[in-house]
Amino acid sequence: MASCGGLVSTFLLAIFVTQIVEFSHSIASKNVSCIGVEREALLKFKHGLTDPWKRLSSWTGEECCKWEGVECNEKTGHVLKLDLHNPCIEEIDMLEPSYKCRLGGNIVHSLTELKYLKHLDLSVNNFSTHKIPMFFASLKKLEYLNLSYAGFNGDIPRQLNNLSKLQYLDLSNDFVLGYLTSNDLDWMSKLSSLTYLHMSGVGLSSAKDWFGSINMLSSLQSLRLSNCQLQDISSSLQANFTSLRFLTLESNNLSFIPPWIFNLSKLEHIDLSDNFHIKGPFPTAIIENNQRLALFDVSLDSLHGEFPKNMSNLCKLQVVQLSSNYFNGSISVISDGPHGCVRSKWKIFDVAGNKFSGDLPNQFGDFKELEFLDLSLNSIFGSIPSNLGELSSLRELHLNDNKLSGIIPESIGQLSNLKELQVHNNFLYGVLSELHFENLGNLTGLDISSNELILNVSSTWIPPFQVHEIDLSDCKVGPKFPKWLQTQRNITSLMMSNVSISDDIPNWLYNISTNITHLDISSNMLNGQVPQDIGDKMPRLTVLRLWGNNLTGGISSSLCKLNDLTEINLSKNQLSGRLPRCWRASQKVKTFVFGDNKLKGQISKSLCHLQQLQVLSLYRNGFSGVIPNCLSNLQQMTFFDLSDNEFTGRLPPFGEHSQSLAMINLEKNHFVGGIPPQFCQLRYLRVLSLAQNNISGSIPNCIDGFLSMVDSTLYFEDWSFIFGLNVMVNTKGTSQIYGDVISYFFSIDLSANMLDGQLPEEFSRLVELQNLNLSQNNLSGHIPSNIGDLKQLESLDLSRNKLSGIIPPSISNLDFLSHLNLSFNKLSGRIPSGNHLRTVDDESVYRGNNGLCGAPLSKICPGDEPPSRDGHNGDNSSGDRPSGGNLDIHDWFYAGLGPGFIVGFLGFCSILHFKRSWRISYFRAMDRAVEQFSVITMITMLWFKRTIQQRE
Repeated sequence: MASCGGLVSTFLLAIFVTQIVEFSHSIASKNVSCIGVEREALLKFKHGLTDPWKRLSSWTGEECCKWEGVECNEKTGHVLKLDLHNPCIEEIDMLEPSYKCRLGGNIVHSLTELKYLKHLDLSVNNFSTHKIPMFFASLKKLEYLNLSYAGFNGDIPRQLNNLSKLQYLDLSNDFVLGYLTSNDLDWMSKLSSLTYLHMSGVGLSSAKDWFGSINMLSSLQSLRLSNCQLQDISSSLQANFTSLRFLTLESNNLSFIPPWIFNLSKLEHIDLSDNFHIKGPFPTAIIENNQRLALFDVSLDSLHGEFPKNMSNLCKLQVVQLSSNYFNGSISVISDGPHGCVRSKWKIFDVAGNKFSGDLPNQFGDFKELEFLDLSLNSIFGSIPSNLGELSSLRELHLNDNKLSGIIPESIGQLSNLKELQVHNNFLYGVLSELHFENLGNLTGLDISSNELILNVSSTWIPPFQVHEIDLSDCKVGPKFPKWLQTQRNITSLMMSNVSISDDIPNWLYNISTNITHLDISSNMLNGQVPQDIGDKMPRLTVLRLWGNNLTGGISSSLCKLNDLTEINLSKNQLSGRLPRCWRASQKVKTFVFGDNKLKGQISKSLCHLQQLQVLSLYRNGFSGVIPNCLSNLQQMTFFDLSDNEFTGRLPPFGEHSQSLAMINLEKNHFVGGIPPQFCQLRYLRVLSLAQNNISGSIPNCIDGFLSMVDSTLYFEDWSFIFGLNVMVNTKGTSQIYGDVISYFFSIDLSANMLDGQLPEEFSRLVELQNLNLSQNNLSGHIPSNIGDLKQLESLDLSRNKLSGIIPPSISNLDFLSHLNLSFNKLSGRIPSGNHLRTVDDESVYRGNNGLCGAPLSKICPGDEPPSRDGHNGDNSSGDRPSGGNLDIHDWFYAGLGPGFIVGFLGFCSILHFKRSWRISYFRAMDRAVEQFSVITMITMLWFKRTIQQRE
């Protein structure tokens, strides 16, 4: 027993000693100190960096293991981890990174002293203009290297192949601060332990065998090669990295989906988006072979076909993104076939910008976890199902730009998590009340514009939401300005164009507008003035549209304070006074529209400071003086309209420095001098109007320098974004207002000037012209013989000039010509005939040309006289006849008819001479007969003319 007790005592003592030793070792481990050499290496590394945000302020003292971003081995004290990624930015924002909290400067060689370093993260910093240091290859224990979005530039060093233990490598790039490239990925094949490879944004266009190198990485689980300029590889290659779970090849130059993807059965994430060269049917093989699929994205490709029914069998599927393709068929197909477990899983369903049609199915209400639903930009019709209000998880609903009709169900107001509601550009109608918004407390974006909806809420209504962006345009909101807007304090975009408001602009509007960037309350009947301190009240304004109202007063110079202003449109008001003269080069104004007001004065040269100006429209005002020549130096200018003012002097010398110009309208002014030859350098010009001025001289022969009128594919400028755009065009004999469609129009109007000389043959090269008006000038010479080459011409007016010669026969080839005016010239010869000229067969087309003949004129051309009764032409009445000895009975009859008629006529006249009552009755009867004969003659002539036309 004693020995047994001693044994127990000894055992307990051993346990006690062991615990003491372990506790002491634990204390020592926790108090382990930083290795001096490594501390010095870190301090040298710090000194090479720039740290404007003082992120490394903790890097002082002896204990480097406690410094921000540094982790050490608890036993040895060696630095294992150096994590200096930018803490001020989330991953989702990396493509538009902020400069906040970024480190910069030089990365010094001292880091090589961290021989036990396993984890190095320098992501989302700013080492721009620097290459990836080659000495990183000496950190042979590295398992994790993240240099993404850090601004490194140049070729990726091949020496990185020494990092044989590397498991995670991220070299993703954003093109903003730097641009990494690699011409050969052979170095990567040596990284046999690699499981995560992310190189999005790295230029790999010259890496011919990019797939072969990556195919050596058999352990790879995540591969992201977005925007790498990848080219197609052989379709027969097979992938060795069969454990791959995440694959992203978006934004490359692929023209087909690589077949090796079809055999990767463990894929959970497939992103092949933004490869617009990828064509073909829906890749059903991917769906069939990947039962683990959770995300599938082929948006912004060029695929076609119908939605696959077997997609409903993928029980783990959560994200389906098929937007911007050519998929078609009925949208209801997603509710067909077996559903399995899919409906409870889907979170994102995006098929925007395709060709889906059919009714919106009620089955969408079964996708209970759906957070994002985008069916916009299709041809879906029918009504909005009321059970969409049961999608309690829904955050964004996009049904805009379809053919939906009917009312918006009140159940939409129950979507308490909804942030975005977009139903604009449909055929919806009916009344929206407070019930439609009852529980939308999280709503930040609302767009119900371009429908026939009526917003009918109480004047005391307080919405449950605080929206950021709201668009009610083309709905009925008025006649009073909605008071509930006064409760909205977070508005950044307020769009209420054409909402039937007839009211004064309330003062409180500008009090809630300190955050507004977009303000559009155009095309209403608003009264009031633009605040003189608008630049102070709305300091963030970028778009200001108040056109089409009854605003009065002057234009405040405080607009010059708005450095972010890009568009200002105050046209069609009653504004008076002068334009501000304080514009600065620091401003970003692109659209400057003040047309149709009562403004006056000269154009300030300060406008020339707006180097980004694209649209300048000051039409129909009272501006005077000379247009500053410096405006012709604005290289971004595309739309220039100063028509209907009182400008004088010569035309601005547009040309060498203003080659972006696509439209010039300077009609109805008092310009003098000739057309500057520099105009011929305007290769992208589509619309030119200099009508109703005092311009003289000849038309430049180089007018075929308007290359867009020669070939419209050279350039296209869509001006539909310029709301309130109106251009007066003299075409088809009238003045017509063109709105947004002016960007599709080709026109030259030089009418009502004093131009002389010949009509340049070069006009016939402008084959895209739809309207050509050169009337009311002093042009002479011939009409170009190949005028018929202008196949698109709809209106041609050459009237009131001094043109001579014939009308070219080719003019009958103008298929689309609906208006022609050649009147009051000196033209001669036969008027061309042809089926295409029947629409312009009015005599007035050719009036005032005494030398013209032929239909539709009554003047007959020589050689076209009608034949005589005996079948011979009138000028051949003395043709062959029988000789005098062979008269037959008909000849004797006609020979005696003449004398008999004379005797009878003399007898009748004698009776009228002596018998007064007979004489009066006779002449009354003759008057009636003459009237009837005149009517019959007119009807006969009209019938004869119509018959000739039908025969032609």
